[in-house]
Amino acid sequence: MSEPSPVEDLATYLRHLKNKTGRSYDALAKRLGVGKSTLHRYCSGEGVPPRFTLLEQFAKECQATQPEIIELHQRWVRAQSTELSEAEPPAEHPAEAPSSSSSSAEPDSPVPAKGLREYLPIPRKGRTWWTLAGMAILVIGGVLIWRPGPTYRADAESSPACTDRNGVKHVDAREGGHVWTRDFVCVNLPDTPLYVDVNSTEKIAVLDTPKSWFICWELGRVQADGGRIWYYTRGDRSEPGKERWQGWGYVGAEDVTAPTHPVPNMPRCAGR
Repeated sequence: MSEPSPVEDLATYLRHLKNKTGRSYDALAKRLGVGKSTLHRYCSGEGVPPRFTLLEQFAKECQATQPEIIELHQRWVRAQSTELSEAEPPAEHPAEAPSSSSSSAEPDSPVPAKGLREYLPIPRKGRTWWTLAGMAILVIGGVLIWRPGPTYRADAESSPACTDRNGVKHVDAREGGHVWTRDFVCVNLPDTPLYVDVNSTEKIAVLDTPKSWFICWELGRVQADGGRIWYYTRGDRSEPGKERWQGWGYVGAEDVTAPTHPVPNMPRCAGR
């Protein structure tokens, strides 16, 4: 019998952690702020998360111990390396390390110079561009200590610019029917979630298309890549039970491509 692939090995360990809790995919997905199908895909070996952050949160929700989180991270590194070798030419994208209550880490990197769409046509599961590099791991007295090295970024000049449009008409139900006459069209990752506000994890809608328009930007909660820029727009479809927002919400800049964040000349939501 052949050995399981690193991706299958990771999925097996994820199921092991999940089964210890007796909790459903739906319950865990809601706690993590992702779709049930997304979580099930990772646990069935159909994909590998682009960042370890989600799996670390998953493990904590499953009440995993620190050794189990470290073991999970090691399996994720092997699986991610396999995914990258199949998806693109060889390149160095060192893996990020799990956090620890006893860890000592440098501050997060500043907001990235661009979103992640520039790496298409590599699918979403292949995004590891904000993984931490140059990582030094020491075990002293049984305590894991890690320090992230420099962050890898693509050249901002290669990122497609957003198109500034005037004379458009977007009727905003959240703003009492206010009509927006200016927007900015940018490339974004499909299946991008919209949240009710910049500090919330309540998902209310989804952007299905790979290019969308955005009205303004605001600072909010930190995203997985360390950025805090959020863009206001209207999703392509509302989440079940969230129809009252009519799709209007906020998208993280990590899923929007631009030469810089916030998008040049785009107004700030708080000052509009």
